[in-house]
Amino acid sequence: MFDPTIFDNLKTVVEGAVYDLDVTDERITVVDRSDIVDLAKFTRAYALSFQLRHAHKVTCTISLAMTLQHIANELLYEDATHAGCTVTVSFSFSTTHVDGQAVEQTLKHIWGGQRTVIQTLTYTYPKHERYTHQVTIDFERMINESHVDDLLQMIPYIIRSLKQLQQYAK
Repeated sequence: MFDPTIFDNLKTVVEGAVYDLDVTDERITVVDRSDIVDLAKFTRAYALSFQLRHAHKVTCTISLAMTLQHIANELLYEDATHAGCTVTVSFSFSTTHVDGQAVEQTLKHIWGGQRTVIQTLTYTYPKHERYTHQVTIDFERMINESHVDDLLQMIPYIIRSLKQLQQYAK
C-alpha cells in the first residue's frame, strides 16, 4: 500500500479546493494542470492554473514542490522540522504598459506587506509592443499538513488578486 507524502496530501487539498470553485461554484475555469515526478533528480512538482470564469486576461498558478531532501526528511525521519514542500502563487498576464510598483502595491495590499513579490517581464525581441508580466508571491517557508487551513484561506486572496490584476492586463 502507498503511504502518501505531505506533498500528496497538500496537492489533494489544493486540487479539491480549486476544482470546487470550477465545478460547483463556477467562479473560475481551470486552464492547465501539471503533475511531474522527476526521476533524475527525485523531485515532485505540481501546478494548477486557472482564470476567473468571465475574465480571462489574468491566469493564476498555484505550485507545490518537493525536493529530494524534503522527501528524505519525511520518509527517513531525518529531520521532521524540515519535512514538507514549498508553495508559490503566480499570476501572469499580457500588457502593453508595465507599472511594476502599482502591481506590487496592489498585491501587498491584498496579501500583506511582509510577502515577497517577484515580478518578471518578458517580450519578444526586437518587437516589444507586448510584455508578459509574471508576478510570483513567494511565502519563503516550508509547509506541511498543519498548514492545510492556510492553503484553503489563500483562495479568497487569489480570487481578489485575479480581479484586481485585470486592470493591468491589456
